[in-house]
Amino acid sequence: MRNTVKVLFLLFLASALWFAACGTGAGALEDKTWVLESYGEPDSLETVLVNSEITATFDSAEGTVNGSAGCNHYFGGYELSGSKLSFPGPIAATEMWCGEQLDQQERQYLNALMDAESFKIEGDKLTINCGQQVLIFELE
Repeated sequence: MRNTVKVLFLLFLASALWFAACGTGAGALEDKTWVLESYGEPDSLETVLVNSEITATFDSAEGTVNGSAGCNHYFGGYELSGSKLSFPGPIAATEMWCGEQLDQQERQYLNALMDAESFKIEGDKLTINCGQQVLIFELE
């Protein structure tokens, strides 16, 4: 009986460490600022335009995401369940005109974010799967 308890404890500990290392828990995502590196379809990723920065901060206390979409600021609610991520309502954004290229990049980013399905964290990299697209961030 004592050996069984030890084995079960070790299995539990190993599982906890494995999940922590994979970073699929909310704690690995939340209360940090992530900076977008690339986005789009996995086989043809686009990099963020020079002189623009797209960020995402998931606030665990408020259940909100906010950041810069490259020129405008955005905010909205999010929901987490394990590695599942969704945005149940609209994501609002300021509406400054930033030029055609920046505006297009912002629309692509915010549209992809609204389609979020799941996320994965490996080291300092966050990948959000958004249907046929991905958003790849690095920890700030």
